[in-house]
Amino acid sequence: MTLNIIDIISSILQSITFAYAIFYCINKSSKVDKIKLFSIVPILIVATGFCSGTFGDNWSSIFVTHILCLSIITVFYRKNIVSALTSFSVIYFIIEIYSILFGNLIFEYVKEMFSTEYINYETIFIIYVPEWIVLLLCFKYMKKIKQIHKFIINEGIYIMFYIMSFVLDFVISFYVMTLNVESQLLKNITYIMFLIFLIFIAVYLWSIHQKSKQIYKLNNCLEIKNSELRKIKNEHGSQISYLYELGLMERFDDVKKSLKDIINNNESTPIGVEVSENQESLLEFALKPAIDKGIHVIIEEKCDLILVKINEMEIYRVISNIVNNSIKAMNGKGTIIAKSYESLGNAIILLSNNGPKIEEHFLKDIFKAGFTTKDNTDKSHGYGLSIVKDLVESNNGNIYVESTDIATEFKIVLPIK
Repeated sequence: MTLNIIDIISSILQSITFAYAIFYCINKSSKVDKIKLFSIVPILIVATGFCSGTFGDNWSSIFVTHILCLSIITVFYRKNIVSALTSFSVIYFIIEIYSILFGNLIFEYVKEMFSTEYINYETIFIIYVPEWIVLLLCFKYMKKIKQIHKFIINEGIYIMFYIMSFVLDFVISFYVMTLNVESQLLKNITYIMFLIFLIFIAVYLWSIHQKSKQIYKLNNCLEIKNSELRKIKNEHGSQISYLYELGLMERFDDVKKSLKDIINNNESTPIGVEVSENQESLLEFALKPAIDKGIHVIIEEKCDLILVKINEMEIYRVISNIVNNSIKAMNGKGTIIAKSYESLGNAIILLSNNGPKIEEHFLKDIFKAGFTTKDNTDKSHGYGLSIVKDLVESNNGNIYVESTDIATEFKIVLPIK
């Protein structure tokens, strides 16, 4: 009975710490946020009590409690969801580290030294009392916790931090399973969950790796472009100095002649950057106009487009029509990413750009002949994408389009010979 009361006190202290950490890290003291602070505490207490009472002291209680708390915080702080979940996870991470050290390692070592009749006292003084001290220290050093919270968000590693908190859940769960007599079925479920979790982490890390490769390539190309621009700047500086000297000597005819020579001998330099490993590919040729318009281009080719059941000229028309539409929408700013790969006997071509979003009500008509969002009084616009659709479908392929605030992506699926 005494342990139950102490466990309730511990749950109350944890809930207060979670709620206050979120309130403090979000750094808003409006009336609404104060109401949320006092409202979320009893809800978290009830949630943790419900999980303990329903699932008992086993591995499932750990995961259900964690997920339920995250869900409650998401509902309360929809507008500051990342900040709220991160501050909660920092405190949760601290509590879990404490639980592994005191609840698992130290407690297991100490309980062998005393008789079983003192087990309740050992539990109180080794598990609960240090936990209360840790929670009080969290209040005392809340500024430090806020600095950690700010660092995690600024570095963009909050998702990795959430994942790490679930990794600790698995560590504690495996320990609990060794103590409790769990059925083999429950153990197998835990192992399967852990395997799925590892696969999820691997996929997430792979996606980060792919993005970092793109950024690395783009940075290298930008560095080359910066060197070229510095060279142009030095050349123009010399030319301007020369023109200035001619002006001081009032040799205005020579100034006019020099300006004319500069204009004739210097073509406009596109500011677009291209990242491509194959400089003679079909994608590279089709995307050349985007480079000339100053749009950055990233090309990743993992499929030879000669293999598809459509001739080279037609596939060039398909890609170039989509690219031309993207160029018009982007107005010389942004990035186009072109990818090709094989999947289930098909060649997949993805063309995405970070230009303006295509509104949802336009997407259903985008491939219709004559459809355009521009002025089309002379009926000369709106046929490029309808031609694309006809070419793709006449070769037993499919084309799809999705558009969000982040990117617009065209997906072309063509069968391989």
